[in-house]
Amino acid sequence: MSTKSVGIFLEEELKRIVSLYNPGEKIPGERMLAVKLNVARMTLRHAIENLIVQGIIERRPGSGTYVSNNCFSLSAKCRSFSAEIKSQGMIPKNVILWKKSSSADLIISKKLRIPIGSKVLKFSRLRFGDQIAMAVQSVTIPLAYLRSERDFHLEGSLEDELRAQHGISIAGSQTEISVGKPDLRISSLLELVVGADCLIKESIDSDEKLRTVMHSKTWYHPDRFKIRFSTSCDENENPLVSFG
Repeated sequence: MSTKSVGIFLEEELKRIVSLYNPGEKIPGERMLAVKLNVARMTLRHAIENLIVQGIIERRPGSGTYVSNNCFSLSAKCRSFSAEIKSQGMIPKNVILWKKSSSADLIISKKLRIPIGSKVLKFSRLRFGDQIAMAVQSVTIPLAYLRSERDFHLEGSLEDELRAQHGISIAGSQTEISVGKPDLRISSLLELVVGADCLIKESIDSDEKLRTVMHSKTWYHPDRFKIRFSTSCDENENPLVSFG
């Protein structure tokens, strides 16, 4: 079995073990898991780090590793915002709020599984359907994976842009959905009453080479969106996000 296949198998086994515990519960330690799965601790540690980045488990210094208390988490490949807007008979539009190149800090380096200080492209977009403000999205992409930062177009579907212009096909997405209060700027952009809750979707996307190629966080207007969940989601099934 190749190193890549071993890694995938080990992650799936870890997810199966984690699924036996409730959110907030402590899972067995590395030594016990390594014996149970018959792998070296260093190999196991890499798989554990991947699950931490995906938000499935979390480390608590001096205490151990626990099942994450995130509101909802699943792995799925779902339709993009633009594709979903079009399926609803609306016209998608994106307005770029800001764009910059910067260096990955500790949090971003863990989420994207890249070294601290790696160059990344960061930008934020206000997303519309038929001129109605639907969402504010912030995105981070490692610059090393792009053929050219200058030729990266942000006005349409990022999935389509990555595939057509940069040879990157999104193969999977770890997505978390929660409810929270946006800051004043996002509330204003979405025309929300200050202090009102909105839907928050955070995604970490990977490609066919198992690279983590994009991190995004999107704040949705709660009265313009409905969300339904499915244990699986592909091109032949209902999407994760639908509009109301």
